[in-house]
Amino acid sequence: MAKHTGRGIAAIEYPTGMNQNGDPSQCWIKVKPDGRIDVFAGTADIGNGSKTIQSQIVAETIGVPYDWITYDNSNTDSSPVCTGTFASRATFVAGKAAEKAALQVKQKILEIAGKEMEIDPADLEIVDGEVIAKGAPQTKLGVGDVAAAATWGHGELITGTGAQLKPYAAIIDPETGEVDLPPHSAISYAACAAEVEVDDETGEVRVTRLQQCYDVGRALNPSQVEGQIEGGAMMGLGLGVLENCYPYYPSVEHRGGAFGSYLAPGMEDMPQIDTIMIENPSADGPYGAKGIGEMANNPQPPAIAAAVHDAIGVWITELPITPERVLRALEAKAEPRREGKTVVFDEELSVNAISKGGIAFEVPA
Repeated sequence: MAKHTGRGIAAIEYPTGMNQNGDPSQCWIKVKPDGRIDVFAGTADIGNGSKTIQSQIVAETIGVPYDWITYDNSNTDSSPVCTGTFASRATFVAGKAAEKAALQVKQKILEIAGKEMEIDPADLEIVDGEVIAKGAPQTKLGVGDVAAAATWGHGELITGTGAQLKPYAAIIDPETGEVDLPPHSAISYAACAAEVEVDDETGEVRVTRLQQCYDVGRALNPSQVEGQIEGGAMMGLGLGVLENCYPYYPSVEHRGGAFGSYLAPGMEDMPQIDTIMIENPSADGPYGAKGIGEMANNPQPPAIAAAVHDAIGVWITELPITPERVLRALEAKAEPRREGKTVVFDEELSVNAISKGGIAFEVPA
């Protein structure tokens, strides 16, 4: 009896947003008289950092410091519509709506500033909260001063709205199913290499290392992206070796009622995790971003299964890869096989034969 090491790899692709859309997001932005900016959206932040990312997108698009942004998603009654935080869409779809709204606000600021500075708005730009004349940086006006002028001098509210909805694809060839537009806005790709240690006496599988590579489109906030990928890796580890998913169709049986009966990975189970991020910008995402939320826990389980096979020579085809399943697979592999029996390829089978699909294997009476 011994411990065996193995390595395995898995690669996946994952769509961003819903297939054929049906998941619009909207955003509304207003500039207060002091130049600070309120963003209203309905996107729920469930720990994915959508409030941070959308605030970053707004600040970058308008040209103001990040801490000038107040993001309000507290009331779905007064906020614009957002279908929800699912399908890895919060940055890609809702973030694009925020970018569109911010572009409107930026244009309005430049128009008011142009009147105040008597300069064509096309010759102005906004940098770090200041409206600056292109080629003459000494000629400038603070965004706060522009907002005050809009409020008290021009009687205007600087505001902007944005909405994102992918156009529906139309079938142009009924025979082949070819469509005029891609059903998905962006496809992300990822790969995971797993290293495991398998005890062939106890059946225990310990994952010692996960090395992962993700195409993230563009990492708008690299620390958040890396954290999300590593959090997903721990979830994938749990799905691979600890966590039973319920219900198993067609059974409606659910897991035990006590929290202690559900096994999830802890810090002592955490392997070495190495993350590589590849930036392959999307043409449709805000600043080239793609969705990577849900895919972050997809490649680990199959990579672990491949590593277990590399270690002990058996495939575990049902998750999680528990000690019991490992030991049963090893026992089945070690069972002696009877030689010299005749394989009968006939649908008329004798009483002492086992049949499946018209193929009979003769067995002792």
